[in-house]
Amino acid sequence: MHRRSIILLPFALRAESVVLPNGIYRDKALRFEGRGVQVRAESPGGVILTGSSTLTINGEGNTVEGLHFKDGAAPKAVITIQGNHNRVTNCAITNYSGPDKTIDSKWVSLYGEDNEFDHNYIAGKTNRGTTLVVWLQKGDTAGAKHRIHHNHFGPREPLGENGGETIRVGDSSTSLQPGLCRIENNWFTGCDGEIEIISNKSCGNLYRANVLKACDGTLTLRHGNGCKVQANIFYGDNYKRAGGVRIIGENHLVEDNYFENLPGTGNRAAISFMQGIVDTPLNGYAQVKRAIVRNNTIVHCVEPIARSVKGAKTTLDPIEVNIENNSVDAKSASIPKHITLKEAGPTWLKSG
Repeated sequence: MHRRSIILLPFALRAESVVLPNGIYRDKALRFEGRGVQVRAESPGGVILTGSSTLTINGEGNTVEGLHFKDGAAPKAVITIQGNHNRVTNCAITNYSGPDKTIDSKWVSLYGEDNEFDHNYIAGKTNRGTTLVVWLQKGDTAGAKHRIHHNHFGPREPLGENGGETIRVGDSSTSLQPGLCRIENNWFTGCDGEIEIISNKSCGNLYRANVLKACDGTLTLRHGNGCKVQANIFYGDNYKRAGGVRIIGENHLVEDNYFENLPGTGNRAAISFMQGIVDTPLNGYAQVKRAIVRNNTIVHCVEPIARSVKGAKTTLDPIEVNIENNSVDAKSASIPKHITLKEAGPTWLKSG
């Protein structure tokens, strides 16, 4: 039976620096458990892990830096971050799906609390499974509070089914729990896995200053409440059905974002509000309530704002929604340059 060798760095290590020599390492299960330890490649990108190699980091206050997972396939997750206050930085995962596209694997899985994933490059996923997942512990009321920032998420081909998200924060079963994660200053290009490029499935998360360029999908507030989508840039480049922000649930804030050349309509419009389901299950569509959409700029998008977009079994229109001080420039014969939304209650305000 084929077996992977395991490299274990013991928990007893403290305030140490471990340098991995440059080279190509095949079928290595690198597991690192420590406290205040830095593990880094001899030179950034000089340590290439291939075959079925994986990394698991646990403990507290540790950093792994400079590894490149390339041209392999992990059975479940390529990088798993557990424990608290740990960090993976300046690493890369490229073409790590393997030939069997039906295998479900997550390239990055975040557990624990206050962990950080930053300045990494992730591209080329072709099989089932979300690229990066934040997993919440059921019943946790403190929130994961992870930071995912300054990463480049490169092309991902269409999966053709659900489960092709690039980032998912939580899942349906934990969607009413606080996530309190910050996803900011990331760059997304050609992320075409499915409509949900970013899938929010928990509460209180912040999506700020990200750039989505020529991605066939949207930033989707799929489940959960009280999230903020601020100062992001959506460059559609008139690519496929590129869209903007899709709103579902309660008390979301969408402000100071820039949308340009998005061809998407309906649930792929620059800003779309979904209808809700009466007594919705956790994996259904919660009614939109008390959303605030303000100070956004929408330029040359086919459908700047879509309200009450129907989904499976949906009947509940959004309520108590404020749309205010947005600038819309739609140079099309079929779309007015300035849009005034029809009132659906006293809190739908003029946009223009």
